[in-house]
Amino acid sequence: MEHSPSEVLPVFGDEAVDKEFADWLVQSFLELNEPELMASGRSGGQLVSAVLRDLRPGRRGGLRIIKLVPARSGTETEPHNHRAALSGAVPGNENFISRHLVELDDRTSRLGDHWVMIQYPAGDGTDAMTTLAGQPARRLPALVEEIVKGVLGGWNPDPSTGTTRKGDAKGNGKPLSAAQFVTQVLTVSPSRVPRLREWLEPCWGPAGDSEWLSLEGGSRVLPNPLALGEGSPLGRCQVRLALRGRAHGDLHPGNIVVPVGENTSPDQFWLVDLGQYAANALLARDPAHLLMCLIADEFLPEMAGRAREELLTALTGYAPDCAGPLIPQGLADTVTRVRRAMIDWGAGHHFNPPWRYQWYLALQACALMVAARDRYSDADRWWFFRLAAEACGAYLREAGAEEPKDTVPAVKAPGPTAAPTRGVPSREAGVPAAATPSAGTGRSGAPDVSDAPSPAGSAPAPGTGGPAGFADVLAEIWDVFEPVLRQLSATPFGQVKALTVEYVDRRATDFELTLGDPQLAMPDSAGAEEGREQVLERLRRVSDPAENLRTLLLHPVRRMEVLARMQRRPVELRAFVQALGDLLHEIRRVLKGL
Repeated sequence: MEHSPSEVLPVFGDEAVDKEFADWLVQSFLELNEPELMASGRSGGQLVSAVLRDLRPGRRGGLRIIKLVPARSGTETEPHNHRAALSGAVPGNENFISRHLVELDDRTSRLGDHWVMIQYPAGDGTDAMTTLAGQPARRLPALVEEIVKGVLGGWNPDPSTGTTRKGDAKGNGKPLSAAQFVTQVLTVSPSRVPRLREWLEPCWGPAGDSEWLSLEGGSRVLPNPLALGEGSPLGRCQVRLALRGRAHGDLHPGNIVVPVGENTSPDQFWLVDLGQYAANALLARDPAHLLMCLIADEFLPEMAGRAREELLTALTGYAPDCAGPLIPQGLADTVTRVRRAMIDWGAGHHFNPPWRYQWYLALQACALMVAARDRYSDADRWWFFRLAAEACGAYLREAGAEEPKDTVPAVKAPGPTAAPTRGVPSREAGVPAAATPSAGTGRSGAPDVSDAPSPAGSAPAPGTGGPAGFADVLAEIWDVFEPVLRQLSATPFGQVKALTVEYVDRRATDFELTLGDPQLAMPDSAGAEEGREQVLERLRRVSDPAENLRTLLLHPVRRMEVLARMQRRPVELRAFVQALGDLLHEIRRVLKGL
């Protein structure tokens, strides 16, 4: 069917696909109005919000989400898996499916190399919706707890045990090994392990084929979390009661939709992007993967060394409580609730302690997944690799495996591991070429800071010639905010987290109180008091652009409008970056004068 250019709505931005889509609409007696491009997440598809009119008598239309996804090889396509999830009702899970899975329209079409799916909007139609990503830390614990309870108990009143995944031969009587358990979780994306090995190759040395390692930044011998062969330590352990059931398969914050209002019930959530759904998946994966994504995206970039060590210890301990005074309270509460929800579900079916031990294996596999993602910094990826090794070690200790008595090869951390100096890059030099890539850049090398103010000069380190007290506070402000400025300068708007902005605003207020304390030791140099007032003023000027940017990030309609216009750096983000740059530039100027 021929269409003039004016008749073909530019829905997906591909002229050929848009023409095929227009033909399909006509053949299906459908009419599309007001299409609007939406953020597409990580699925590789395109999402369009539009009003769909059904021209058949007695049929009702309304707002729909039109999804264009690649038609991958194999029979289990995304439309197939989504329908399988909606059709997987058994006595006891009907409420979960009807309340928490986004509904799919009864029409799906193949357009060339793509599938077109029509989904109903998430939610009940009464509230504006947003994803779990970027939610305030105070709201996360209760939300995540209800999600984990739902995907385990609500979706799986009838969990099964078995040795294999769906489609493999069963009933052979051979238990699943711990190595096979980890491998089956990882093979959702089989390229992850090769990518991880490639990243580690420069620092791997002779340890690549070793079953045991010592890791830089750790103090004890640990198993190699990538040693997953039959003769490996995990290969020699058998998993009892490998619990299986219905699972999302790609549960991360961007695939969970919640109402915008903070006073809504935490059990109001909807799961989207069900292309990886499986009816016989290992059930420990979804909760562990969700938690790892939250840590990687929302918390870890703002955590210092000792806090990271406390979190490592808490996640790999037997007790579910996430103890550690330096761990952010919202994260500690979230971790505790997730682990308790998992333990309570296992207790209700009398599956503990075997189910509790599967936490370590799922943690190992999901930590390796995050470590393989090059959009995170080397430091964050190394932390997740250490977490995978620690989780593997925790499982082997519970299994009674013996550690080697001989010397094991050492693996160094990728890139420089020393704490950053207090030197400040000059404006002329820009960012050093060897700088660690910022989280979210997805590339190596120095981030692009072309539109961000680059602080100048170099600052004396406290205790090495600079006066105590006042200079120490200025240097601490630099150490806290310079990495954030570097990250924001390299991060597209769609990847900026509201939690990062909230963190900067909170720390700026803390520093304002510290710097304004009358008891703060001040140097005798001329201009010190004036310098303090100038820095205090710059700290105060961070608050307004921080609030404007955070409001934009948490307002789903305005945020989608910015993304639809393909704006990489809207004015709110530029103003926030400018305020941080001005603050650091002022600190450099004051320190040079001391």
